[in-house]
Amino acid sequence: MSNIHVLDQITIDKIAAGEVIERPASVVKELVENAIDAGSGSVTVEIKEGGISYMRIADNGCGIARDDVQNAFLRHSTSKIRAAEDLEHIASLGFRGEAIPSIASVSHFDLRTSTGSQGTSIIYEFGKYQNESICDLPRGTQITVTKLFQNVPARLKYLKSVNSEFAAIHQYVERMALAFPQIAFHLYHNDKMIFQTNGKGQLLEVIANMYGIATAKNMLPIHLATDEWIIDGYISKIDTSRASKANIITLVNHRYVKNVMSIDAINSAYRAYLADNRFPIAVINIEVDPYLVDVNVHPSKLEVRFSKEYELRDLIYQGVSETLQQANLTYQPKNKTTEREIFKPQLDQMTLEMEEPVISVVEEKKIIEKRQSVHEPVLTYTYQDQPEDKKEDQIYSQNNVETIKPMKEKIYAKVQIHGTYLIGENEKGMYLVDQHAAQERINYEYYKDKFAHLDLTMQPLLVPLQFEYPMSEFLILEERKNLLEKVGIHLEVFGEHGYIVRNLPLWMKKIDENVFVDTMIQEVLHKNHLDVVALQEHAIATLSCKASLKANTYLSQDDMQTIFDRLMRCDNPYVCPHGRPTIIFYSCYELEKLFKRVV
Repeated sequence: MSNIHVLDQITIDKIAAGEVIERPASVVKELVENAIDAGSGSVTVEIKEGGISYMRIADNGCGIARDDVQNAFLRHSTSKIRAAEDLEHIASLGFRGEAIPSIASVSHFDLRTSTGSQGTSIIYEFGKYQNESICDLPRGTQITVTKLFQNVPARLKYLKSVNSEFAAIHQYVERMALAFPQIAFHLYHNDKMIFQTNGKGQLLEVIANMYGIATAKNMLPIHLATDEWIIDGYISKIDTSRASKANIITLVNHRYVKNVMSIDAINSAYRAYLADNRFPIAVINIEVDPYLVDVNVHPSKLEVRFSKEYELRDLIYQGVSETLQQANLTYQPKNKTTEREIFKPQLDQMTLEMEEPVISVVEEKKIIEKRQSVHEPVLTYTYQDQPEDKKEDQIYSQNNVETIKPMKEKIYAKVQIHGTYLIGENEKGMYLVDQHAAQERINYEYYKDKFAHLDLTMQPLLVPLQFEYPMSEFLILEERKNLLEKVGIHLEVFGEHGYIVRNLPLWMKKIDENVFVDTMIQEVLHKNHLDVVALQEHAIATLSCKASLKANTYLSQDDMQTIFDRLMRCDNPYVCPHGRPTIIFYSCYELEKLFKRVV
């Protein structure tokens, strides 16, 4: 008996639908793209329960002729292309002819359409024709989808929460509004207007709708043109950034795509201005001859291939770089008398004021007294000069003298060279130390010990922090903000899709709260978990570096000895937090061998 057999048509349709329709957002994507291809000036998307129970997409496009309505439900039937050669210059968003039959095979599908005269209504349920009738309808198309995936339980059970599913729909509609500002979009959820654009063709107005007016004011227009490419859009100033690449929107001929090359080119241009963990907001559209781009790469049509990819990358990088250079990149001082602006993540990295790691009080007093007697510069803080927070740390030191870590070995400081490197010795040999890397390690272990246990004691902020996110992100945060509450960050709804933070844990008092909180929010948004330990380690490594001695800093003999002693008390004195060596050792035998005193 043969083991190979042909599947029935219903099963074939279900399998094919799985490649195109993954969730309610996939339905909206396919139908909205059809609406745009139909020349619509207005598109309305109505959703209930995240699209799981009800979706309705209405447009005022050209409609479908009565004779063509039945053909629209045949797989691979389309008005966009006619032959294989047409795949080489696709100018429409849709072209495969799979959307309507795929959706109809896994839902109750009600299509009403009119070319301007008499309208047609046709219903399919789970791939089976139900009925067709005449209806009154103005020019355009209305499609209602219900009972999604009810005949595919495996797909239904993997749908996420209502908020998550609607957030995906909202995000897609936002992307389309950015791609087509000349089209008026209206998005409703449970009969409530959530998002709308006026269709006047002003991209900056759409950006303001998504990110807020404050962010829109901080956007720079970008325009590039060559014989083959035209690039238009907006990029953010360097004082407006986010902790994720998700806000870098790339469009190709007004098609939303996830093009890694373009995103990397934009990020590379910003690297000289932003910290490593900060990314700009950008919306760019790349106009190119359809012959030079292949959009038929993936069923989702989110990937494209360029025939001259490296040329395009260089053009984007150059254009973004020149736009930033021409702008005023100087930070403007805040007027303290004015109301605090809605938070725009800043360029500055998380920093702490330099503090002295814990050492023996007796040792420190002896060193200070000796320096004062010979009028040498003091590396450490004197007790008289310390601010209040330093005094707290002093008390901490005095109460914990017995807990000071023992030295791994004693190294005697000898000399400093080039204001950067220290030379020391003991009976084993010679030691060469990078003073900056060494103090990085000292500071890192000090701060790491200090923040080892999260203190969730709350302190009110003098000026509350304000954050504003696109509605698609706001909806997800509403569902996941309990993760932030576990580490003491309480988000209070402020405005339509913003938050205000009035209190923060005491342990964050010296960190750049704006950047740190935004980074944690992005972690929750994109990973659905919060690795606060990893975030802390990154913050500590950054502040340890900034608080350390720089090159060409000349030290006294006692200062050099202090660095050697503190380094040898570290758990890992041999590398800095970034992996660079702190100390290089030459044994007596190696030194003698270098000078050929031994063989």
